[in-house]
Amino acid sequence: MRVVDIGGGLGIDYDGSKSPDSGLSVAYELDDYASMVVDVIRSVCDRRSVKHPILCSESGRAIASHHSVLIFEAVSASTYEVPSMSSIELQYLDGLTDDARVDYQNLSAAACMGEYETCLLYADQLKQRCIEKFKDGCLGMEQLAAVDGLCALISKAVGELDSVRSYHVNLSIFTSIPDFWGIDQLFPIVPIHRLDQRPSVRGILSDLTCDSDGKIDKFIGGESSLPLHEMEGNGNLSGGGGRYYLGMFLGGAYEEALGGVHNLFGGPSVIRVMQSDGPHSFAVTRTVPGPSSGDILRVMQYEPELMFETLKHRAEEFGQEDDDGGEGIANSLAMSFRNMPYLGSPSSCFNDTEYNGAVDSGAGDDAEQWTYCYA
Repeated sequence: MRVVDIGGGLGIDYDGSKSPDSGLSVAYELDDYASMVVDVIRSVCDRRSVKHPILCSESGRAIASHHSVLIFEAVSASTYEVPSMSSIELQYLDGLTDDARVDYQNLSAAACMGEYETCLLYADQLKQRCIEKFKDGCLGMEQLAAVDGLCALISKAVGELDSVRSYHVNLSIFTSIPDFWGIDQLFPIVPIHRLDQRPSVRGILSDLTCDSDGKIDKFIGGESSLPLHEMEGNGNLSGGGGRYYLGMFLGGAYEEALGGVHNLFGGPSVIRVMQSDGPHSFAVTRTVPGPSSGDILRVMQYEPELMFETLKHRAEEFGQEDDDGGEGIANSLAMSFRNMPYLGSPSSCFNDTEYNGAVDSGAGDDAEQWTYCYA
């Protein structure tokens, strides 16, 4: 054979440890990998008196992962506060099954003796047992909720329940970071601004989809939360504070290809950056807006132009008594079809009242379209 394709398999140092004991790292360099492959094939060929072939590889992840950075915005943050339990909720604990009641009694005894580690052990055992009983239909929703509340109170009392905040980020995990959800792949994620300030809180990342799996609660280094900064403006959209951006690294190639249109979010916008000799050593060469809501509807075999005309007609019917005859609603509808599905303020550059099929991603000037893309 003149050519031997050795396939892929070249690892990536995701966590920076360069340790053979880490599933997210590699303990070798590119030269080590190449030398090992060449030595083995050369040895086999020499034993068989076969002419040395040309070697090629397909290590796509190792080649392309570093070229892309996913930048996304945290739009708000919230903290879970453990609620107190009422006497009515406590009464539901009397309806536990026999084995769960034994766990509850052991938990109570450990609490009275101040054995906090044992308390946590029995609390976790009680919770898991009750979850299984609930799945089997042997336990009601009220009992399960009471047990969950009790376990949360115990964790808070012994100091095991940290005040970890949920940072709501303007993306879909399934679309932009599918390998985290699908194969538990961890990627380096860090704040990319306010870097002159020390992070003061810890948080997990929750996306804007309706799926409960749309969150990131595992991070590099075995951490279950990420050091983050306080959200300005009280951590909500109406607070008037500044934006807070984070970056996910080493996700080039596969994350973009796997994402698709899960949750109907579509892909994020793309900025192409090249090295240059300018004062900042880089130059933005192109900006490509992500697909609009109309684009995504068309991919799903709908007809956004027809949908817009129908909705516009209905708006005009119900807006006959208004001063603008429903024109304001029609303008808002047009904006909705043209804008991306992500959160963001509509641009003032779209003032026309007609949709006119402008949802095509290629319509209009790139710079003008970019003004309403915030993903």
